[in-house]
Parts: sequence; C-alpha cells; structure tokens
Amino acid sequence: MKGEGTSRAEVRQWLAEARVPPKVQQNIDRLADSDDVQRVVVLPDVHLGRLVNNGCVAATVDLVYPQAGGSDIGCGFSAVRFNTSADVLKEDERARTVIRQLHGLVPALKQSSVQAVPASLRDRSLSDPALAKESERDGAWQFGTLGSGNHFVEFQEEEAGALWLMVHSGSRALGQLITRFHLERATRSRTGLLFLDGRSALGQAYLNDMDWAVCYASLNRLAIMARVVEFFDAAFGITAEESSYLDSPHNFARRERHFGRELIVHRKSANSAGLNERNLIAGSMGSPSFIVEGLGLEESLCSSSHGAGRVMSRTEACQRISPRDLKRQLGAVKYDDRQLARLCDEAPGAYRDIRKVMQAQHDLVRRRARLNPVLNFKFPDTRRT
Repeated sequence: MKGEGTSRAEVRQWLAEARVPPKVQQNIDRLADSDDVQRVVVLPDVHLGRLVNNGCVAATVDLVYPQAGGSDIGCGFSAVRFNTSADVLKEDERARTVIRQLHGLVPALKQSSVQAVPASLRDRSLSDPALAKESERDGAWQFGTLGSGNHFVEFQEEEAGALWLMVHSGSRALGQLITRFHLERATRSRTGLLFLDGRSALGQAYLNDMDWAVCYASLNRLAIMARVVEFFDAAFGITAEESSYLDSPHNFARRERHFGRELIVHRKSANSAGLNERNLIAGSMGSPSFIVEGLGLEESLCSSSHGAGRVMSRTEACQRISPRDLKRQLGAVKYDDRQLARLCDEAPGAYRDIRKVMQAQHDLVRRRARLNPVLNFKFPDTRRT
C-alpha cells in the first residue's frame, strides 16, 4: 500500500505478456499518480481504455473515481445450465431457428413497448429527480435489451456435455447517464481524473446511484435469460436448472476491507475474486469461457480478469481480419451468417489467447468448469475505437 509521504500508489501486475503497450502504461501511471489511490492492480486481460484501462483495479481510502469503475456500470456476465446436452444446438436447422427467435426475444437497443421493471429495482431510489425520470423512461424501454459490440447471448458446452446459456450485458444507457451526471459534479485530480469524496453528500450520492445501476444491470441480464429460457421450454421442452445460476458483474466500485483497513475498490472490466467466490471469465466468441472460484489473494485486492482482453482496436481488427478469416476462426461455432462481414471487430483474433490469460492468474482463481462456445448471438458495433 502507499506509504506516508509517498505520492504514487503501489502497482501490482499479472500479465499474459512481458510488458504492456506504451499507451496502456501511460494510463496505469496516471491512475497510480492520482489523489488518494493506494494500490493499482493490472490483470492479464488489460487493454487500452479511455483514461483508465480495462482490466484494472484501483483502491482508495476516501475518494471515488467514476472513470475507474467504467461507464457501463454493472456490466457483467450471467449464466445458467440447461437440463440437456449441448448436442441439441449442433444441428444447423435448429441453430438457425434459435438465432431467428433471438432477434425477436432480445433487442439490441430498445424494446417495442415499455417493460415492467422488477419491484426490487423500483424500491431503490436514485439521488436526483432528473435521474429518476430517465430511469422511468429509458430504463423501462431498454430493460431486457442486449446492446451491441462485445455484448452477447451465447450457448456453451461444459466438458461433461451439458448446455449452458451465458449473457453479457450491462446497465445500458442509464449507467452512462449516471456516470456523466456525477462527473459533471466531480473534482479534477492532479492527474486529470475526476473524483468525488466518498464522505461527502456528492460522493455518497454517486455510490448510491452506482449500486442502483449494478442492480439494474444484473436484472437486465436476468430478464434476457428468462426470455430465452421460456422459449426453450415452450419450443423444445428444455428447462434450466435455477440452482446453477451465476451472476458476475465486472464494472463497479464498493467498500471492501483489505490490509486491515476499509478501502474503496474500483474494478473496471475486472472480477471480484474473494476466497471461494464464484465468477465467470469469458473468452471471445470462438474460444472457451470459465466458471472460476476466487483464491482471495489480497495482493490483487481479491480480483481477477473478466475475460480475454482485446489485442486489436475495432478499427484495426476490421482492417486486418476479413470475413473469411472470421469464418475460419469460428470453426464449428454457430452464428448469424448474415452478420459475418460486420462482426470482424469481434473475431477471436482480435482478442488475447484466453489460455495465456488463465495461466497468468493461476494464483488468483481456480477453474471449476470450462464452457466451449456452441452458438454465439450478438449485434454489430458501429463504433471503431
């Protein structure tokens, strides 16, 4: 931890490569030099983010940095196991049927009608009437939607053959709105990052609203999964095992106890990995994902990677990876072939080798199950960053 009179935080790294790119290092240095940051943890899926990298964790005593928790607050993975073999989706015609249905069941941006938001979310309050109004408007229209880019609905095969469903989505427009709202009220640190004092009314308001968005994101994923599960039951007589359900957010900040003191731990595209804590680490749309248990290593602030991490920007991937390359990389994985040319920025080759990521964090998590992709459904991202 940062010592008395020391201006720079201690940085601990778990890397899949020998070193990080210069721009990624600049972001690490900025975060480590920022006011009140005590420790920075760099995980093996680290890749360039705006001001703060994805795959980074930062601990403070009093200050909270919205940029270090990610603007898609609560973004994460959820998964559930079906009571059937993954073989049911390996037949081409059934896979095409499922893909067609997913287009109607899981919209990208907004629903065709206002959705009923669960009471557990309505019982929570946002800190400002303007945010509350937006939650009642955009929140109701976007509830149960996927988003685009790296967000996905994926069917996976466990080693023993069981079929799993995994969903990757977040708090949609509301997380970004909450982040912008509070950044406008934040103070600029000496490095340029913006913070709120967690002891002040402004800081407490942000932490409250962030918790609301984390809850919204988890319920959003659950709503998507429920629609898919209902379809599988009605169409194929296949049911899901509720006891297998896992929810694994990776964009948030919260108070935790480490090194004998209470800290605010910010995770941007990073999992919590407390002792025996179960979480999900996703590969690319053509590589395996993992169910893991945390090993509770305090040096990492009890954290792990959330996925493989990009090694190419979206623009670079589209320039270097052709539709033919993507088709070859996906192999037997089913997908919407009408979208093939628009998904090159999500090709497995644009991501780090998940095997190297898992190897680099063997002291952070233990593997409990490997989930190989069978069918991947996602919407193309028009952004090029």
